[in-house]
Amino acid sequence: MIGGPGAARAVKVGALVIYTSLALALFSGAWVDPTTLSLGLFGDPQQIIWFLAWPSFAVAHGQNPLFTNYIDYPAGVNLMWNSSALLPALALAPIGSLAGFVLAYNVLMTAGVALSAWTAFLLIRRFVSSSLAAGVGGLLYGFSPFMTAHSLGHPQLTVAFMPPVLLIVLDEIVRVQHRRPLVSGLLLGVAAAAQLLIGEELLAMTAFVGLLLLCLAAGLCPDQVRARIGHAWRALASAAIAFAVLVAIPIGFQFFGPQRLAGRVHAPNLYVSDALSFLVPTRLLLVSPSPATAVADKFTGNTVETTSYVGILMLLLLAFISVRLWRRLEVRLAALGAVLLAILSMGVTIHVAGKVSTMPVFALGLIFPLLQRYLPGRLMLYLTFGGWLALSRLPILNNILPGRLMLFFYLLAGLLIASWLSDMRTSPAGERGLRSLAVAAALFMLIPALPFPSTSNAVPVFFATSSSKRIPTGSAALVIPYSSAADARAMLWQVQAGMDFRMPEGYAFIPDAPPRGWRLSPPRSATQDETIAIAEGRASPLTDAIRQQILAEWKAWDVRTVVVGPMAHEQEEVEFITGVLGQPSEEVDGVHIWTNVTGV
Repeated sequence: MIGGPGAARAVKVGALVIYTSLALALFSGAWVDPTTLSLGLFGDPQQIIWFLAWPSFAVAHGQNPLFTNYIDYPAGVNLMWNSSALLPALALAPIGSLAGFVLAYNVLMTAGVALSAWTAFLLIRRFVSSSLAAGVGGLLYGFSPFMTAHSLGHPQLTVAFMPPVLLIVLDEIVRVQHRRPLVSGLLLGVAAAAQLLIGEELLAMTAFVGLLLLCLAAGLCPDQVRARIGHAWRALASAAIAFAVLVAIPIGFQFFGPQRLAGRVHAPNLYVSDALSFLVPTRLLLVSPSPATAVADKFTGNTVETTSYVGILMLLLLAFISVRLWRRLEVRLAALGAVLLAILSMGVTIHVAGKVSTMPVFALGLIFPLLQRYLPGRLMLYLTFGGWLALSRLPILNNILPGRLMLFFYLLAGLLIASWLSDMRTSPAGERGLRSLAVAAALFMLIPALPFPSTSNAVPVFFATSSSKRIPTGSAALVIPYSSAADARAMLWQVQAGMDFRMPEGYAFIPDAPPRGWRLSPPRSATQDETIAIAEGRASPLTDAIRQQILAEWKAWDVRTVVVGPMAHEQEEVEFITGVLGQPSEEVDGVHIWTNVTGV
């Protein structure tokens, strides 16, 4: 390499600096006041902020970092079934302790996007000769519609720097084979264990995509399998053993510990790519005409999960690149893999403009045998059907939301773009200009709507000062607004108070009765029903029967304190609690508080 190892390191550092600068610019709305404003929408970020705070608190106080009864008290929450992000939480603990966990969350989200683009750059650079071209490919992955949409509140998906690392090590194991099998296997096992403690779904997706790509590579180069299979099997066996040893405790706790879930935790065939979603932009994109968003609004799921927009310009460009550079193995692998993932992201049955058909998605694979002259048609058909069946039926894999496979589509698309840009270095100047313009135009259509949203996380003075010590340490307190999937402010206030008290409420996955088997809010109770109804302006008169039921719930939860904070219909909530307890509240630093509730 011209310039030697020092120049190569400088290029890598420079790429990371550029990606970080772009991430800071994209999320600049929150970085104006990063200790109060959080990136994204209201809801999921407040839940994740709580998850970031728990592990360091648990370790410091002799608690189990994989389980908590500080929310949903007394039954508690198995955090391995939630987006608890144990590894990032421990890494960011010093920031959270010194400057608050809202800042820690913003650091996580910003660094997640920048590092994801950077590791994608490192992966793509292994296959192209130009660092600039690889940089554009990394940009497409790290700042894709998938990443920007999920940056509204899903760090378990946007802290996606480990999948490219896992694929780098996998490439070393099955293709390059410069390291000893044991060394490569241990690296893969450690990286996979790290990803599990960042986000389990992303690990399952990476394993699934890695297997598909291995099958494709074997089909494209069957003559090279025999020479490499022995080394690969030894390395993969070492990886499996290392992974099993490292994750035995968290996985064992997840599947055999308390408050474990069973079955699927999301409805099937809901969060999928619509047949039109590849061409129709959502309102989260900068270029999104109202006729297009009117169609996109009909897609099933929600706007944040509709991340399959590629655009007609990018699709045509990717198709052109694939045909033009088909002779290159990495191009064939990336193109076929991207097509396969786009199909599998469509879920169980095909959706068109939000209408769910009865035609199974794998039927799209029937076109591949007709193209057998140009590509491994039968293999593509088998992989389409096998992948569809695995995502529909196999435990663990059936918890992957199909639409989220588009993350890897953008990674493979980045490789295709980089291959074309790298190849143009020997082209005439006029052609280089046209190629650059085509890529710029296609990428422009993927820019997110600006400014990127941010949310205020104002905390009542009561929870930010020693006044919160009026709640006995370690006791149960009911904090209103009632914390559930609709409103997690109380969890944020609990974090601000240093986790000094428990709450019989919370926003987290917990078990529920069959057939559903799970829920995201606490079990139904009169307390939950009545307080949420009041907050939504649906108050009804307090009857003696409801009063007795609520008091019985508070006794069962061992509630010793009730706090009503700033919220909609705050006065009605105060009057309701006063009626239940038969005594007025105290106003302390912006909240209403009732103490010694157990005595009542």
